[in-house]
Amino acid sequence: MKPVQAKTAGTMRKIVDFRLDESLDWVAELECGHEQHVRHNPPFTRAHWVTTPQGRLEHLGQELNCLVCGISERNPVYSDSEG
Repeated sequence: MKPVQAKTAGTMRKIVDFRLDESLDWVAELECGHEQHVRHNPPFTRAHWVTTPQGRLEHLGQELNCLVCGISERNPVYSDSEG
């Protein structure tokens, strides 16, 4: 089962790791260096796989829609690269 993605313009990036934030919510670390929360919070968000080590392992390499990359690609003013 693939993660559910919002219908917002972004760039698909692979998940390279997971970590817990200070609120004990799971965060996916993406190949681009950005991060995205992955929450299992029914009925709003269904990501039951994130609650187990095996589920997270199985989703390494899956793609999530990185909105930060999408913004910086559409508008260089928001680019996170130094110039």
